[in-house]
Amino acid sequence: MLQVCIELLRGAFTLVAVALGSSIALRVYFRQKEYELVKQRYLEGGVDVVAAEIESVLGVVSHNWARCLQVCKSFRDTAENFDIKELERGFLDLDNSKFQQIAHLRISSLLQSQVVWNTFQSAMAYASSANAMITKEMPEAMRLRCTTGRIAVSHGSMADTMLVNLQELHNDGFRYTPLIRELHALSRMLEAEKLKLKAVAQFSTRPEVQHLIERLRTAFPDQENYS
Repeated sequence: MLQVCIELLRGAFTLVAVALGSSIALRVYFRQKEYELVKQRYLEGGVDVVAAEIESVLGVVSHNWARCLQVCKSFRDTAENFDIKELERGFLDLDNSKFQQIAHLRISSLLQSQVVWNTFQSAMAYASSANAMITKEMPEAMRLRCTTGRIAVSHGSMADTMLVNLQELHNDGFRYTPLIRELHALSRMLEAEKLKLKAVAQFSTRPEVQHLIERLRTAFPDQENYS
């Protein structure tokens, strides 16, 4: 009888151990799935998307700036022998139509602030304006100088003015470096910690997040409507 009781107790302990182990395994599994969901939604589908978009757009502008710089120098140095076919070579098309609104909604929800969205719009406006001047306005002015008598200034004087304008445009683009830097800082925060869905609601209250938002506001004081 005693042996039977012992065997029953052993069986009961085994069942409890199996049940407890299964419960812990399930809890770990669902917690890991929750971490992955947060990472996928706010990092891979939010911060990384916006960072990649702005880097791509500004990268195209930077490439076209370098190409226009070469063209202007050639226009200045070759003068009347300048090959106008150079005005059509080497420029990349700029697609600034992707505002990535879903990704921005996720970032705004995460930060409880519109600072990234507002600054992103400013960067896109800069890219559109700068690229139009670099790939259309300046090449068209050089084309008119070479093919018509509507522009009387010399190649050298015209090119020197354009080179100054190009440098100013290039310098203007650097003002958006803090946005890219802070987006990568936000990415590192999300990578370094396994956030639960409940913790997302309080993420914006963290000191390091508040400091990040304040740095962006300081870097871009002309942006309005921060929440």
